Amino acid sequence: MNGNTWIEGWFEKCEELEIKPWEWDFKQSYIKEPIPKDKSSIELILDYKSRTLKEIGICNVTKKTGRKADCDKEPFYIYQLLWSTDYKPEPKSQLNLDRYNLIRGETMNSFITTFNHSKTLAYDFPINYKFEKFATSTHFIGNFTVLPHWMNSGRYLFSQDYWDVTMYSLFEFFQPLGCWKKFVERYFLQPYVNNDEEWTVSEFWEDHFGGIGSYNRLKPQNEQELSEYLHKVNLRIEERGKWIIKKVCEDLELQHFKFYDELIDMPIRFSNEMNYSQT
Repeated sequence: MNGNTWIEGWFEKCEELEIKPWEWDFKQSYIKEPIPKDKSSIELILDYKSRTLKEIGICNVTKKTGRKADCDKEPFYIYQLLWSTDYKPEPKSQLNLDRYNLIRGETMNSFITTFNHSKTLAYDFPINYKFEKFATSTHFIGNFTVLPHWMNSGRYLFSQDYWDVTMYSLFEFFQPLGCWKKFVERYFLQPYVNNDEEWTVSEFWEDHFGGIGSYNRLKPQNEQELSEYLHKVNLRIEERGKWIIKKVCEDLELQHFKFYDELIDMPIRFSNEMNYSQT
């Protein structure tokens, strides 16, 4: 199937199901029927992580399910369009998913890492909605990017899959080379940096980078940090996802879809330009 044809067909399915593309949960790739609106997002992501989603779902590209299901590999036609990545189908004799792809899809912020850690915190404030939202937005297009295979596999030990920490390490590497801003623009990462002279990386909570090198300190240490993280990560995923869909629509001249009306005059916002007030 031609990649552009798949993207247009996906947009049509989004409109049919009344789902905005930047709010499409790619766990749908492993569920045949539309995800029920009353389905617990946390229950669904735990099903996914336990490898029990075994159907060829809506807009499944890889044709893989169960233990081989991998949400961030499904939108590779979008990666191909925006970032010129190549997809080499895995030989049937090989068991490792996408082992021959040097650049491959990656989930930027992990739900499970924070979810498991939150069980160790004694909190009594209402974060259920934020956790449900993050359980879904984890697999939105705005939380996907592409990385070299080795970085994809190795960044967890350093960053615990908190994207601001990954960005901070990339800033330290790219900024002296003079290519940091170009990198940010190419991968639509403005929601993770401040619109200052150097485009410095914005922390999810105060002194998050101070935890680099400590396995536990990179995770929220209290109720306030956990709440702030959930709030900010959801906003950033949405902002980046909208911009990705906007660019796809414009590159493929698909501005006729209704959801594009919400994006037509949208500029991508930097972190310090977003409203993080919590209600």
